Amino acid sequence: MAKSISGCVTQYKIHNLTLARNMLIEQQKATNSPSIWAQLDEEINDLNKRLEDIECQITKKDSLEI
Repeated sequence: MAKSISGCVTQYKIHNLTLARNMLIEQQKATNSPSIWAQLDEEINDLNKRLEDIECQITKKDSLEI
């Protein structure tokens, strides 16, 4: 089954958000500053929420297509 353009864009968004989250997690592991660690933690949580939202939209869309 061929993916639509919006499906490909969504996959790129998921990929890019996942890469950004993983990069922030690595930066968080390397930091010794509690304030920077907390700031990175907030950004990681934000990216996790965005990923969950996209995955939820995909699930809803898939359930409507059935």
